Amino acid sequence: MAKDFFVARDAYMLEDLAAKKYQFYSQHAVDPVVKNLFAQVSQVQQKTAKEFQQMMKKFPQ
Repeated sequence: MAKDFFVARDAYMLEDLAAKKYQFYSQHAVDPVVKNLFAQVSQVQQKTAKEFQQMMKKFPQ
């Protein structure tokens, strides 16, 4: 059970980092199409990170 928590935690951390990176790319992109694409990818990564965060809350501490 603890192993599953750590897997979920690691996945959360990776997704959260990816979301932040794509948000950064979106903020610094010049081309509006690229800016929008990076923003959309960031939103998907944020959603996935939140799902892993919710999963982590289900494990006993």
